[in-house]
This record gives sequence, structure tokens and C-alpha cells, in this order.
Amino acid sequence: MKTIGIVCELNPLHSGHKYLLDMAKQKFSADYVVLVMSGDYTQRGVPSIVSKEVRTKMALMAGADAVFELPVQYATASAEYFASGAVSLLNSLGCVDHILFGTENGDIEEIQKIASILNDEPDEYKKALQEGLKKGLNFACARDAALKKVITIDNIGTLIGSNNILGIEYCRALMESKSSITPLTIKREGSDYNSDELTGAYASASAIRKLLEERSAIKSDTTSYLKSESVTGSNADQVLYQDCDQNRYSDSNPNKRLDQDDIHMAILKDYIPEDILTLLLSQKTYNRLDNYSDYLHYKLLSERSEGFTSYADIHRDLSDKIIKFLPKYTTISKFTELLKSKDLTYTRIQRSLLHILLGIKQEALDTLKNENYPVYLRLLGFRKVSSPLLAAIREHSDTPVISRMSDAFKIDDEIQKELLAQDVLASDIYHLIIPDPKNEYQKPVIIL
Repeated sequence: MKTIGIVCELNPLHSGHKYLLDMAKQKFSADYVVLVMSGDYTQRGVPSIVSKEVRTKMALMAGADAVFELPVQYATASAEYFASGAVSLLNSLGCVDHILFGTENGDIEEIQKIASILNDEPDEYKKALQEGLKKGLNFACARDAALKKVITIDNIGTLIGSNNILGIEYCRALMESKSSITPLTIKREGSDYNSDELTGAYASASAIRKLLEERSAIKSDTTSYLKSESVTGSNADQVLYQDCDQNRYSDSNPNKRLDQDDIHMAILKDYIPEDILTLLLSQKTYNRLDNYSDYLHYKLLSERSEGFTSYADIHRDLSDKIIKFLPKYTTISKFTELLKSKDLTYTRIQRSLLHILLGIKQEALDTLKNENYPVYLRLLGFRKVSSPLLAAIREHSDTPVISRMSDAFKIDDEIQKELLAQDVLASDIYHLIIPDPKNEYQKPVIIL
């Protein structure tokens, strides 16, 4: 039985993700594909646009055999912690043969070569890294510059791009943990990871999220207008059509205007599998970080006297800067812009602010690292036909599989208990914006 693991966020799932899943089975002949998926928050420091339950269902619809949740302390951390936590989870499953990921260059030998240098840190590399940092480069840029001085890289794209960075970290984590899992990669196709444009055969998740957020804003504004003006019947339909793209018409009936869902279906159908797109568009709302602006503002005000250096990724300078600019706080996104600087990227600050919101402390991450990245196994969903995979996991894993939260009593390790408690809190915070009648202990595993 050949099993391939894929680490993902699926925020939301699109054709690029589907391509990766298909390649796992078609090109690399996997019998089963198991996903390690971020829960309600992502590595760039934002809440997922739809809940982990919806994204789990999307994953199973796209061909995944089982989905396990990556604990939030790893899922929202920098690349090292994110990758190490994910690899630790794949190791814990006990039956995964390979990890598959997309990279900008598709060259696994170069990725592994770089990972080896970063793990061994030869003197020449360490000297070049310090030189870059002294020049004021942020760590990522200083590291890239140092690597280019000590290694000949055939493909200049190896060090550029979020997928390559994570691919390198996955390989580092495999080496550090002496894992039997071997890495596989395919060249990433389509738009750049951070592109906001819906172009090419595979659009980025960023571009798709942007369109969905615009759709959500239009629906919200229109609903508010209809309520405030008491617009009903045919007048309400007219208002809705005015908020849509007037130039888009149905192919089958060119005289009929399309409603909003039809328009977004028409735009996104080339980038998201149709059944998954239908599920995505059926959601009442889409989440975003600014929805939590008031909650974060309260926490910043209430803790400013102590400072924020105890939180993950926040050093003294950033903590002081947060306190300095706090009187100008309006929303999380605008506050992030105020804090951004040459050595502090937007994503780094966004992630740091999310850590404050969720209460994720640096001491907790340090403990996880010192303990070799412990995990618990929270099963979010699986396909009925994949029951042999679950049987193999239960046979070979030394960590209990939690398919229902009522089984959480099986966890006796204190660090694993803390990981679980943090996930429950993070989910409760997520659902302050996206209400769910069921809490974490009432939600069943998703089965297709």
C-alpha cells in the first residue's frame, strides 16, 4: 500500500490543488492520499475563508482519502514550525511513504541540497548570513543571499517563492527527524502564490479569495440597503442586478441577466472544480481577518502595559511599535500597514497580531521545538472506500486517532492536551464571526 501525504490549507481548494491530488495518484501511483490541513487559520496569519469542516468536505470531493488537522500553533507559525509540525504529524501516522508538494522549479535535488546546507550551517554560510543581516536585510533575504554565495544553483527560482521555501523546510524537517518518508515534488503551474489576478490555467488562492470577499461585500451592502429602504419584490431584483456586472449574460439565453451566484460561477468555473465551487458559493459568508478588529483592539488595549514580547514572533522592537501606534488603530489590516517596515513584512506582522488574538505564546512554540514537535491526530474526514488506510494508521501509529472529540480522553500526554485545548479555543474564536450551532465537541467526522 503506497501512501502519499500532502500538507495544505485549501483556502479555498482550487484546480491547482486538484492537480496535485491527481498527480499523487496518476504520476506517483499512490493508493491513498492523506492530507495534513490547517484548521481555522492559515500560515499567512488570517482566518480561513470558510470553516475547516467545509474545506475538509472539499478535499474529500477532490479525491483526498483522509484529512487530519494541523494544530493551530503550527498552522499559524513561521515556515520552520509549520513544516516541522506537519512532517511530525505525517511521521506519527506510521504508514506514509512520501510527502508531495509543489515548487516553483520542480527540482527535488536542488531543494534537498539547500535543505542540507541550512541544517548543517557551514561556516561560509553563517558568515554570509550575518553580513546580510548587518546590511539591514530581513532574515529571508539575508538567507537567500548567503545561500547564493555558497552553492551553485542551476535554477534561479529555487530560492524565490513561498512553495519553495516550504518545500525546503519540509526536507529539513525530514532530515532532522530522520524520517523514512521521502520527498516528491512537481512544478507549480499557473499564477504566482500571492497574485491577485485570475489569470492562467491555475489561479492563486489569493485571487480567488479576493473575488469571494468582493462578492460577500456586495451581498452584505445590498442586503443592508434592501432592509433600510424596505425594497421588495421586483424592485429588490432590480437592485441586485445593478450590483452585478451588467456586461455578463447567460450563454444559453443571452437576453437574460445573470444573478450574483451565476456571475461568480461563470468567473470561477475555470479555476475551481464545479461541484466544489457550488459548495463554496453556497456559504452564507466568507471570513477575513478584519472581522476580528474589535476583538484584537480590546486585547491590545488591555495588555499594553505588559507589552507583547511573550507572544510568538514578537520581539521588543515590534512590541514597542505596537504600543506606539495603538492610538491610531482602526482595523487589523490598516494597523498592519502602520507597523510594516523594511525588516518586517506584512505577513510577518499579520501573523504576529493573530498570535496575540489567539493567545499563542513564544514559550509554547519553543517547548514544542524542544520536544521534537509533538502532535495529536485529529481526523477531520475520510472517504468510506479508504477504510484500509485508517486501519493501517490505527495499527502503525503510536498516537491515538481522535475521530470524535469525546475520544480526547485517550490523550494522556500533557503537551498534546495543550495543543488540543489551543485548537478548541481558536475554533471558538473563529466562530465568533462564523456562527456554528455545534461546538468542537459536538462536530462529527465528515464521511463521503
